[in-house]
Amino acid sequence: MMQELEILIRRAGKLAKQKTLSAQVHIKAASDFVTDADLAVSRFLMEELVRLVPDSHVLSEEDACADSLEGRLFIVDPVDGTTNLMYRLGLSAISCGYAENGELLAGVIYNPFTDEMFTAEKGKGARLNGRPIHVNADPAIRDALIGMEAGPATFSKQGSFLQKVGEMYGQCRGVRLTGSAALDLAYLAAGRMSAVVFHYLYPWDFAAGWLILSEAGGQLTLLDGGEPVLSGMSRPLLASNGRIHEEMKAFFDGVQ
Repeated sequence: MMQELEILIRRAGKLAKQKTLSAQVHIKAASDFVTDADLAVSRFLMEELVRLVPDSHVLSEEDACADSLEGRLFIVDPVDGTTNLMYRLGLSAISCGYAENGELLAGVIYNPFTDEMFTAEKGKGARLNGRPIHVNADPAIRDALIGMEAGPATFSKQGSFLQKVGEMYGQCRGVRLTGSAALDLAYLAAGRMSAVVFHYLYPWDFAAGWLILSEAGGQLTLLDGGEPVLSGMSRPLLASNGRIHEEMKAFFDGVQ
């Protein structure tokens, strides 16, 4: 299945790159947008993925029709980083995770603007364009490049979270905000960052990245150390290379 899935995601990437589609922008909520490219990719994948795996269903950000983690499920973000797409920053990705009865078995994150495809199958490691990748070995916050994301849906509740990010900025090697949670997790898996904190995510934001990161030797938990769930809006999350996970948890202790 993996080879066919990668081919489908690459085909979807061609839709994401069409300027005539990405230029058509619709407002979902304050600072939350969808383009015709998002919608076109979503429609394409919802049709093709169920053909790829019989009796499967799809949970997509732009058409969240799946109501259960049971059975064979694709969890899709058609374009993660829509605002980046609108501004042609080249930091947008198609994210697709595949799970059976809630267990993630495969994940693909593809940035069509850089032609970088991050993939993983459970128990088989993580890859970038076919080559194995691993998290970096940064041992402490002072040695780390750290990412963060804090979307508009929880803006009024982000005070303590952003304060801690500001404090951390003075103690680490730098803080980056890419605007794409999927790419954050992929970059972390490839050793390009050491940790990432998220104020919240939805399953389509992190399903594929969770597996890719885990297979690359990293770790994803809730900020308080709990296990993330693939349903609804999450509480704050922490992803890391594993080596600095406990230090990061302690640093953000009590943040909601």
